[in-house]
Amino acid sequence: MTSDKLPPMVIGKYKKPRPFGGKTGAELGFNYHHNAKVWMTAVLYQSWIKKWDAELVAKQRQVLLLQDNFSGHIIPDGLRAIHVENFEPNLTSHVQLDDQGIIQCFKAHYRAKYIERAIDRYDAGTTPSEIYDIDILTAMRLADAAWREVDTTTIRHCWRRAGILPESPPAIPSPAIPVTSLLNQPEDDRDPVHEAEAAVAKALDSLVRTGALQRSNQMDLDSLLNPAIEKVAFNGDTAEEEIFEAMQEATERAQDEEEDEEDEDEPMEVLPTQREALAAAAVLTRFSMAQNSPAARKLEEALRSFTRQVRSEAMRAMVNSSITDYFHCQ
Repeated sequence: MTSDKLPPMVIGKYKKPRPFGGKTGAELGFNYHHNAKVWMTAVLYQSWIKKWDAELVAKQRQVLLLQDNFSGHIIPDGLRAIHVENFEPNLTSHVQLDDQGIIQCFKAHYRAKYIERAIDRYDAGTTPSEIYDIDILTAMRLADAAWREVDTTTIRHCWRRAGILPESPPAIPSPAIPVTSLLNQPEDDRDPVHEAEAAVAKALDSLVRTGALQRSNQMDLDSLLNPAIEKVAFNGDTAEEEIFEAMQEATERAQDEEEDEEDEDEPMEVLPTQREALAAAAVLTRFSMAQNSPAARKLEEALRSFTRQVRSEAMRAMVNSSITDYFHCQ
């Protein structure tokens, strides 16, 4: 047995948003897709699950996929390595692992990082009205970092909350990536969901201390992590109708727009130049060298690696020129 955590699928509105710099989501390292409604459709779902099924077949693995009964989750024929089971409509919120805290943890980690980024922007001189602006690529990177924070402890905790893991699991063989880390470790007093939410509250307190947010304007934690728009329940007919509309809009837009479509309204940060990045890395390196801690040593090594990589990329980008390039024919 092996234990894996798949990267999240990101769904946006545009094929190549302007912050992508003309690259595809895959070229930037993300499982990115797009449609007009910016949500999961049956087409996207089937493409995703077929690709995963092929990967599992190649690895000679079998999995059981537990999912909610959202109407876009139409199981394609011919799956060989994935057996899919849908939860009954009224049971999803009680037994779905994601609903037992995994989604909440992910959103809390993302919000904490988002607020910390806003604080950094405020400290850098950005006006309070603009510190929350974020482009899609930066948001995807924050989401990727937040998903990495959802670790084995979180997943084990949520599996037990859902009643799927037994209190005393049977012994199993030791795998290459031990799933025993989920099964055989005793439950401790830590609540990863509470810890993630506490990180958001701490980040909000830090934001208030900067003066960029007034305590009287601060949202409560539940409203911040679970906005009202996410609590709207769609029945099957409504979901199917909107999925159809999404596909229609996507088709019409594809006919009207060029291949390299961009989101003109997408806020886009002005990125530092390579020279500015190297100068900032040099400052951080000097600062970390004066600190006596393991974290400072790790930062030094990471900064040195980053500096080498940036300089190497700059050298590869240079184009050799000859003396004749400086002469122009009249």
